[in-house]
Amino acid sequence: MFANRSRSWGYFPRVLDLGALEARLRRAGLRVTQPRLGVLLVLERARSDQAHLSVAETVERTREIVAGLSPQTVYRCLDALVSAGLARRVDLPGAPARFETGGDHHDHLVCDRCGSITNVARTEPAGERLEVAERHRFQVLQTEVVFHGLCAACSTA
Repeated sequence: MFANRSRSWGYFPRVLDLGALEARLRRAGLRVTQPRLGVLLVLERARSDQAHLSVAETVERTREIVAGLSPQTVYRCLDALVSAGLARRVDLPGAPARFETGGDHHDHLVCDRCGSITNVARTEPAGERLEVAERHRFQVLQTEVVFHGLCAACSTA
C-alpha cells in the first residue's frame, strides 16, 4: 500500500486498522488517496504521543511512508482534513500552525520558554461565555482556550 513500507513499519503497530482510517476519510466525503491516508496516519500517531505537528514535521514524517511527497501536497491534505473535521489546526501567537486529530474538546497548556504543548481535558462547559456571545448575536463555531506559562521542566530550570 505505502511506497516506503520498510521505513514505515513503525507507524502501523499503533494504528492497527488502516481500513478504519479509510472509512473515516470516506465518511467525511474525501477520496482515499495515499497522501491523505499517510497524513492522517501520521497525525493519528502524533495524537497517541500527544504531539502537535507543524507542517514541516508532518511533511517529514509522511515522507517516511509515502515516498516523494511534496510539501504542497501535504498542505492540501491538511487543508482537506481540517475542512472535513478530521483534523484541527492549532494557531498559537508567534508560532507556526500545528495540527492534531481527534474530536475531543480539549484546551492547551503552552510553555512560553520551550514551546511544548500539552492537551488538557475540558472539565467545565463554556456556558457563561456562550451566553455573552448569544447576547451579541454572535454565532460561535468553535471555542479554544490556551493557557500560557512555564512547563514543569522550565519552571524549575
